[in-house]
This record gives sequence, structure tokens and C-alpha cells, in this order.
Amino acid sequence: MQVYQRTISKEVKFSGIGLHTGRKVNVKLSPAPADTGIVFIRTDIKGSPSIKASPVYLSKLFYATNLSNGEISVQTVEHLMAALSAFGIDNLFVFLDSEEIPILDGSSAPYILLFEETGIRELKKKRKYAFLRKEVLIEFENKRIYAEPNNKLVIDNTISFNHSYKKVQYQRITYTHSIENFKKIAKARTFCFYNEVEKLRAAGLAKGGSLENAIVIDNNGIINEGGLRIENEFVAHKTLDLIGDLYILGYPLLAKITAYKTGHALNASLVKRIYSEKLYELVELEEETLKNRGFLLGKEGAFATD
Repeated sequence: MQVYQRTISKEVKFSGIGLHTGRKVNVKLSPAPADTGIVFIRTDIKGSPSIKASPVYLSKLFYATNLSNGEISVQTVEHLMAALSAFGIDNLFVFLDSEEIPILDGSSAPYILLFEETGIRELKKKRKYAFLRKEVLIEFENKRIYAEPNNKLVIDNTISFNHSYKKVQYQRITYTHSIENFKKIAKARTFCFYNEVEKLRAAGLAKGGSLENAIVIDNNGIINEGGLRIENEFVAHKTLDLIGDLYILGYPLLAKITAYKTGHALNASLVKRIYSEKLYELVELEEETLKNRGFLLGKEGAFATD
């Protein structure tokens, strides 16, 4: 676990198509100073207004994680946020000339190559972690997400769909957050069911969706050539989404998350409740104690990291 805040070493640019808007968008990522957070800047709007990744701006959580402050909105931030979480990038300026982050290949894998190429720079300010202080349960119909205090981010995630394709009927993963483990799930792509596609487009969504950036499942299985990238790709992608959604909290969360059939709306409800009810304590890592097995030191004392 890292002691100090990070940003990227140099500016990097990329472009692509928005999954839901279908519009081309150009993105520039720039280093940001300590305590800036992740800030999105809309260069296509007069005055280039900005919005910070924060639970107070979560909105329109249907098939994506979106931020809005009344002046601007930024859509589908979850895959980028997941990669930032994995690389421990706390501070970043994200310039974009449209409202949606590009879907790229439907996963977080392109960001791994991007950040490894641009490099990561350590800043001279301690990183703060959000240590969960009490249990939290969010339920809706037969879906639920439960968080409990823990000394690291661990996710026990289960998906279950009533569908004829066996591989999407049930999958489960237990994931401990680290860059090494994230690389194992980062290539998992977003997915949808064939009979949902027209409904999504009628609702103004998935205009940029294709077999190049999403897995599409019909009654017989997936219709993408080449099959799955990894055996548990469906639950791996839901876990990737959850990692990105949790990072909207503004700090890396230390908790064990047990999720069943969760999605962006449920994830956001958890993050909002943790934030609004102040169910976390901000703590820092002490370098010397970290070397001697590690402790998280906060106002109330030390929390062992293993």
C-alpha cells in the first residue's frame, strides 16, 4: 500500500467513441498537484467548466456512472476511475471535448498501457485512506451490497442472471485490490443481452456500442468472434465497475465489500451513504511502520494492514 499521493508523470492524449452518446471524444490527461483529486474539464463548453469526482455529483446511474453539477456532466467514468484506483493515482486533470469518456475496447486494459507508458509520479504529500468505521447494507429487490470494516479493499462479488447461457447464470470472484490483481481482470469487457440492445437505443443509450467494445449475449451464448477473454469475464467486469464506482468516494476505501447482483445504481447508493453519513475515518500510512509489517495510523490509533 502506498504512503504518498500520486499523479501521472507527463501529459497523454487519446480519443474514441462514447458508448452511449456515440460521439467521438478527445481526451487529455494532465498531471495535477497534491490534494487536487480527479477533476474533469469540459473544453467544449465556454469557460471550460470542471467537475470533481465526488459522491455529491453522482447522477443518472443507468448502465453507467455519471457525474453532474448542474453546469456540466461527464458520463461513463467507471473504467477510467477503476484504473486510476489500481495505479494509486490520486490527482489528475481530465480534459475532454464531449460529455462522455470513450469506451475504448469496453474494458480498463487500454488504461494499463497508457499509464505504464506515461509513468506515475509520487508527490510529497501523504495519501489519505477512507477506513470504514461501521457496517453498511444497501438492498433493492433481490440485489444487495454490503460493506464492513477491513484493513484493505477486498471484494466478494457474485452475479446471477436468469438466462439460458450457462456462463452468465452464476459467477463469483473474490478480489483483493492491488495493481497485480487488477491487471488480471482489467481486460474484462462490458456486456449486454441482445434483446436489450434496441431498448437501450430507444432510450438514447448504447449509440456507440458494437462488438468491438462490448460482449453481446443472445440465447445461445456470446455472438462476439473469439469468445471470452477470461473464463469469468462477466463477474470480472462487474468487479472492475465496482472498483471504479468506489473510487468516486474521493479516497481509496478500506473495507470488505460483499456484493450480489450489484450494478452502478447500487454501488453509488453505497458510496453516497458512506460519504453523507461520514461512516469513514481518514487515515494515513506511516512509512516506518509499513516497513515493519505496516500499520494505518489515524486519530484513534493504529490499524494493522495484514
